[in-house]
Amino acid sequence: IAPSILSQYLKKSPYINYRSADLFNPADDKVDITDMNIYEDGRFDIFVCSHVLEHVTDDLKALRELHRVLTPGGWGIAMVPITNALEETFEDDSITSEPDKWKYFGQDDHVRMYSKKGFVTNLEKAGFKVNQLGVDYFGKEVFERNGIHPRSILYIVNKI
Repeated sequence: IAPSILSQYLKKSPYINYRSADLFNPADDKVDITDMNIYEDGRFDIFVCSHVLEHVTDDLKALRELHRVLTPGGWGIAMVPITNALEETFEDDSITSEPDKWKYFGQDDHVRMYSKKGFVTNLEKAGFKVNQLGVDYFGKEVFERNGIHPRSILYIVNKI
């Protein structure tokens, strides 16, 4: 979803059948993440959804769609900006001006500021089993070598 530099590597692999999807930018498929009716249930084994959900008005609906198009036993990487200072995800539909969006959400096209708890809760509400992998899993050396902050967490979701 919303292809990035990673898609260039995935497309080159002879072992991966990769499709990109985006509503506004060039991709293999033009699709709204909250209504991916062009894909049948269980279409994909893996998905990568990185820094998309904070732009989507109904992120829970989007997560349920990702769950629907994932095969049973499939997995995905779900990443959003998370503010550790928040106990709960902050959303307010009345915040619409560009300056206010920058002030409250950190970017003019974001619609929420996620807390860790809020993000994990929504992943679970959508039906995913959530694995939170950090420096303890990957190792301090891997994080240092790749410039990853030691408090960073990779959220791997599974469809059981």
